Amino acid sequence: MTKVAQVLDEVTLYGDHPADRITQGLLRLNTAMRNRAWNWAESAGLTPTQGEILMLLMQRKKPLRLNDIARETALTAATTSDAVSTLEEKGLLEKRRALDDRRALAVKLTPRGRTAAKRAAQWPGFVSGALSALRDDEQTAVYSGLFKLIRELEIRGTMPAHRMCGTCRWFEPANADGARRGTRAKVAKPDSFRCVTLDQALDRSTLRLDCLAYEAGDVGTQARNWKLLKQI
Repeated sequence: MTKVAQVLDEVTLYGDHPADRITQGLLRLNTAMRNRAWNWAESAGLTPTQGEILMLLMQRKKPLRLNDIARETALTAATTSDAVSTLEEKGLLEKRRALDDRRALAVKLTPRGRTAAKRAAQWPGFVSGALSALRDDEQTAVYSGLFKLIRELEIRGTMPAHRMCGTCRWFEPANADGARRGTRAKVAKPDSFRCVTLDQALDRSTLRLDCLAYEAGDVGTQARNWKLLKQI
């Protein structure tokens, strides 16, 4: 088979539309990240799944129940239970009564677990290092595209919901406050938004994928905000 035939055969196999090429790029990136995750995990005496649970608990800054962990990480209940039990045996997690239901159990990081979680959060740094070589506008374009891709996957039910801008009740267009008061406001840029509760301006480079101030908006608000975000 000639090189031209091989290339054409590869195009037939993987597709040649932009979406196909992006998918292939993401798959290759996933391979590199999976390899790095296993290298870190083995050096720490853990698995990538266990490291992910530690990082989740560190990000949430509060105890979580097993079903919450399973939902956030897209793991089965059995896998979550096994991973949490192992982490508890290693002294990285401890169980306690859930604050919202004293009959239920939740898990939290121990001091050793918090140290392990901080180390786990460092292994993706090789991607951040590579991204820093891109121009600022390129980094913004990559992040904006990923943000919208993640939201689209959420809508299709193939990714767990995130505490992200656009689905939060506090997220709104930058000129929404003036519109509510009936005052004339400067025409806002298409990618100009604000967080009401944090009183913070937002644009396509500063939208949040995970925020502690998050409160889910109603269906209508989420749909309206998504329509705006798709345009930027």
